[in-house]
Amino acid sequence: MRQRTDRFSDRADLTAFLGAFCFFLSAVEYMLPKPLPFMRLGIANLPILLAVDILPFRWYLALAVVKVIGMSLISGTLFSYIALFSMAGTMAAALTMWGLRRAGGRFISQIGVSIIGAMVSNASQIFIARYLVFRETAWLIAPLFLAMGLATGAGLGIFAERFARISKWYAMATSLPPPGREAAPEKRKGRNPLKFSLFPRHGTEGRHERKEKVAVMRAARKKKAETFFAPGSLAFAGMIAMLAFLFAEGLGAKAIMLCLFAFAAWTMGKRFSLVTTLSVSLGIIAANLLVPSGLILAELWGFRITKGALIEGIGKALTFEGLMYLSKATIMPGLKLPGRLGRIVATAFTYYDKVIEYKGKIRASSLALDSDDMMLLVWESGEGRGGDSGSEASVTAVAAVGGSAVPSSCAVRGGADTRRRGLTILALAVTATWALTIFIR
Repeated sequence: MRQRTDRFSDRADLTAFLGAFCFFLSAVEYMLPKPLPFMRLGIANLPILLAVDILPFRWYLALAVVKVIGMSLISGTLFSYIALFSMAGTMAAALTMWGLRRAGGRFISQIGVSIIGAMVSNASQIFIARYLVFRETAWLIAPLFLAMGLATGAGLGIFAERFARISKWYAMATSLPPPGREAAPEKRKGRNPLKFSLFPRHGTEGRHERKEKVAVMRAARKKKAETFFAPGSLAFAGMIAMLAFLFAEGLGAKAIMLCLFAFAAWTMGKRFSLVTTLSVSLGIIAANLLVPSGLILAELWGFRITKGALIEGIGKALTFEGLMYLSKATIMPGLKLPGRLGRIVATAFTYYDKVIEYKGKIRASSLALDSDDMMLLVWESGEGRGGDSGSEASVTAVAAVGGSAVPSSCAVRGGADTRRRGLTILALAVTATWALTIFIR
């Protein structure tokens, strides 16, 4: 019996639906600790792995691009190296998984496809890190990075195999007979257990109160910023400032701009950690010092600190973190992209809203079944359709605040005078950035 419905023939809608789950898994992954800022476990690639058997090639590639764009909008890293790492890893993994699945057919399981895709993804990111951040010392982190890809790739592949066997949604999407599976678990009423289980709260009541107070203040700054700046004009100003930052030659100019970008991110209500910034910067500098270059400044326990390596390391650290803060300061979730791809991204966010509002129960003991129930419920809602219709659906993203996923609406619209003042502020900020680039060497 064929289960495929006419809705699955709407490739744009199906791509947006799978993209929404990429966004959700990316938000979960964003909360997990990682030794390097661009290092990912790869769980957000799970919908792409499943899509190998669902989407035609061009829509499959569109899903990979939608995933990167959505992840960058949610985390505020669109103008940073993180987006480049994500694009390289995602596209390398997607093309590899597609090629393996098509070449090997059913003789290569999703476990094997997932493992090789993860290894290729991590290898491509190491290659980029070699030239942008860590120089030759990138090869020192390669074994750990590839080992992590092997483990996570195997885990995702095992889950994908089980999900494909028991999922009703997957059966409908691939025109397969419905699987025999146990009854769906009961739904819990009231509080959203998905949020509770994925983003638990810890600590004392006093710590909770401080976190809530900080979150309220951050939300107030964000709301005020949204009355001054339109997402499009803010992103355009960020692009102009990014060019000035990349053209800056002096470390002093880049250091000043980094501080300005961090302050701008704070005023926009974005979440960041100065401790993380410092630790990542020191790690980049230390990695560059491992390859001596230029005049020897000092020698500690046989380790030589050279001027050339130190300057290059500081420059790369300032560039890496500066682009991160600039991206956080100038990317708002309400940013709309033109064309069909932009409409798919917008539709993906409407599905994403429904995913994070899901009231069902996600348990480790029945993860595949519970995930299938969630996908069926969100898909059957049908309200996210229109990825190719050009409807002006509102876009909502998630910001990680105090360990919970909090919807962030960009529906606030200030008056014409307020927006004009916002444009004036942006013009002055961009001018100041270029002045620093030109006059401070």
